[in-house]
Amino acid sequence: MDIEYFVARRKARGLSQVALCKGICTQSTLSKFENNNQIPSLPILRQLCERLDLTIDDLDEKSRQTYWLRHQLDRAEEELMVENYQQAMQILKELDADRLTSVDAKMQYCYLEGLLATLVNDTDTAALFSFTRILDELDERHQTVFAQLAYLGEGILYARKNSMDRAAFFMAKVEAYLANRQDEHDPHGDNVDNGRLLTMVYYLAEYHALTGDYDLSNQYLAQGLARCAKEHVTYFLPRLKLLAAQNGLETAVTPRQVMDDLLDARAFARLNQNNAVLIQTTALIKHYQDLLAGSLTGDSNGTNQ
Repeated sequence: MDIEYFVARRKARGLSQVALCKGICTQSTLSKFENNNQIPSLPILRQLCERLDLTIDDLDEKSRQTYWLRHQLDRAEEELMVENYQQAMQILKELDADRLTSVDAKMQYCYLEGLLATLVNDTDTAALFSFTRILDELDERHQTVFAQLAYLGEGILYARKNSMDRAAFFMAKVEAYLANRQDEHDPHGDNVDNGRLLTMVYYLAEYHALTGDYDLSNQYLAQGLARCAKEHVTYFLPRLKLLAAQNGLETAVTPRQVMDDLLDARAFARLNQNNAVLIQTTALIKHYQDLLAGSLTGDSNGTNQ
């Protein structure tokens, strides 16, 4: 038990021994705990910890380290979702992967490492090794969401190498998984889970746009936007709206609708501090403002006639 951590927490809160133990135990009991390693009864220790906003598990150094590692992995995943790739890679770089003990944490690390390598155009072998480790070692039966994310990563990798046949093989697996999730009425609803599902939806939309199937791409965009609205998730809204605008430019969508999507993308990019989307949308908005103005002038002239 890390008693030094307990003492440091008490002092950081500005509490004396007398103040901390008031109504819980005697100062002597607390002093014996802090100075002589005499652990009080479990009810007393629990109350002392609660007064310091701690749990008893927090006094276990190994548990705290595990919590910190998982927190850092979640931070890296959040940075990935808003396209802060360099920040996400820096977080992973500062982690000691050998200290990850749970299988879930190891899979999360491999997924992040592999997808980041794919998105920043690192070597193909670096990304494929990370995804293969999930599929062939950590989740051999391919039953977790990380197996699906590994499939997704491989699909993205091949699509960006213009190897669409291979990309289609992996993307089909992800599409089947999402279809099954819908059939199950999506019983999972936490933010992390929703973020990973939105990751799949977004890259499927991007993949189908790359193949020229804008109808299917737009279906996935609509699915993603609906999930964002229902679950109050905003990470992917800038990217979904930007891709919707880009799809609109390739189809028969009016300049006004494209501009609306771009303005939404820019607003959500500012909200989520997604600088990559902010730069893209700002440039596109400037480029198409004249087009929209010309369209509106034409509508006005037509009305006057």
